[in-house]
Amino acid sequence: MKRLVVVQALVMLVALAFSAYGKGKAEGQSPQSGPRVLNWVAPGEVTTMDSGKGYDTISWEQLEIFNESLYKINGNNEPVPALAAALPAVSADGLTLTIDLRPNIVFSNGAKITAHDFVYAARRVADPATGSQSANRVTYLKNAADIIAGKQPPENLGIRALSDSRLEITLTAPNPYINTELSSSLLAPVNRAFAQEKGSGYGLSAENLLASGPFILTGWNGANISWKYVKNPYYWDAANIYFDEINVQVVKDAATGVALYEAGNLDGAAIAGEYLNVYRGAPDLVSVKTLRMTNLELGISSNQYLQNINLRKALLLAVDRNELARSILNGDGIPSVGVIPNGIAVSPVNGKSIADDFGNLLSYNAPEAGRYFARALQELGVSSITLRLVTTDNDEGIKTGQYLQSVYQTNLPGLKIDLANVPASVRFQEMMAYKFDLALGGWTGEFNPATYIKQFETSNEHNHGRWVSPEITALINALETSDGNDFALRWEHLREANKYLVDNVVTVPLVQAAKSYLINPKLKGYVIHVLGTPIDITRAYFE
Repeated sequence: MKRLVVVQALVMLVALAFSAYGKGKAEGQSPQSGPRVLNWVAPGEVTTMDSGKGYDTISWEQLEIFNESLYKINGNNEPVPALAAALPAVSADGLTLTIDLRPNIVFSNGAKITAHDFVYAARRVADPATGSQSANRVTYLKNAADIIAGKQPPENLGIRALSDSRLEITLTAPNPYINTELSSSLLAPVNRAFAQEKGSGYGLSAENLLASGPFILTGWNGANISWKYVKNPYYWDAANIYFDEINVQVVKDAATGVALYEAGNLDGAAIAGEYLNVYRGAPDLVSVKTLRMTNLELGISSNQYLQNINLRKALLLAVDRNELARSILNGDGIPSVGVIPNGIAVSPVNGKSIADDFGNLLSYNAPEAGRYFARALQELGVSSITLRLVTTDNDEGIKTGQYLQSVYQTNLPGLKIDLANVPASVRFQEMMAYKFDLALGGWTGEFNPATYIKQFETSNEHNHGRWVSPEITALINALETSDGNDFALRWEHLREANKYLVDNVVTVPLVQAAKSYLINPKLKGYVIHVLGTPIDITRAYFE
């Protein structure tokens, strides 16, 4: 009887032992013998493993496995301490943050992580010499905008080490989302001596990287389609990291992923399309409704036809987003209502969502689209137009591209769409070179809704169409400075910016994406996120 009571008590303790980041296991728990290996999947080739240069969702998913920053987003989508010992102490004016680091944090080579490593990482992102394509994401730091523009030296950035274990951050303006901003791997610590030793090769292969997180990257040469992570013995919370190895392979199409999963060669596989119906209701199916926006990006600066507002309006109105979400993506996503995703925030005045308060600005009207297109042809002095549409060569990209090709050529007679399905890295290169016609892209921001507007600001690296807009610049400046913690004013500026971008068709929002996976039902402890990496596997374990 005593033994039964003890066993029941132990079961209860295990069930209640949650890690800081979500569903977890008791510390040190080893529920099975033998190698503890997870076989996982990546949706495409990685463009960079350099945390200071990451800019696409495929790379960020990998960066967050071996990198850790001051904070981390937990299962409730809230920032919690990671390398920091606690959330920041904030000054009365909301401009100065003081952060203490954990006492026992080191890099994967055994070198101690100090406040100086965070300072170096932040300065490196803002320094134009680095060429970071995410530099505009740190403009909440004092002087960052001037440093990015080359007007001030990186040493003037609003971050400094008060000691080896204490960091001080000075903001441009009070920022209600700052703890979430500081959870980004973009600001993961970088060991200056190591980075300078590697020089131009830093971040280009596994041996030219250090880990600050729970795993160490191995077997990645910058271009291959499979690699491995091994457990980092120096990680501060290594006792709660279960897997010794995570094997990752790139799988672009659902059929291959399903076959590998069903054969037991993968513990997780991304699925889409008809497979959602096949596995609907199965214990393996895990769907994550994200805040990622899928947009048709327009090469306005590189294609003279797309500089015509009537052509852009035709492209906006000719797409039935309900059909795309329901019939093409099989419900793996919801129709967009604007540039900002629904569900990211609610009105501080009436509590209404983006969709209810801003309204659905994206109607489907094929006859009206046809009239705009006819007007565009007349204004441009041509009888037909051919545009090249670049998509990633995975299931979602190919099917969405084929759908857009069909509806545009059907609803807009005289428009020809040439499809180019290419590896993700190639698509990113074309978009970042600002030389394309149409590209299937998107945006996953932070919990700050302004990030979805900011990507179209004149100086932003990810303003792929090179749209020039004093109005958007002024609104972003207000959102990042004078609005401060005035949420009502912030909301009105978001409304104004959202309407401006749709009215001018700076991009064509399509769907608010979801991600669906087949996951081994024995895998527990993973964390689901609506932003960033959909599924965090770093603290997962087999039941």
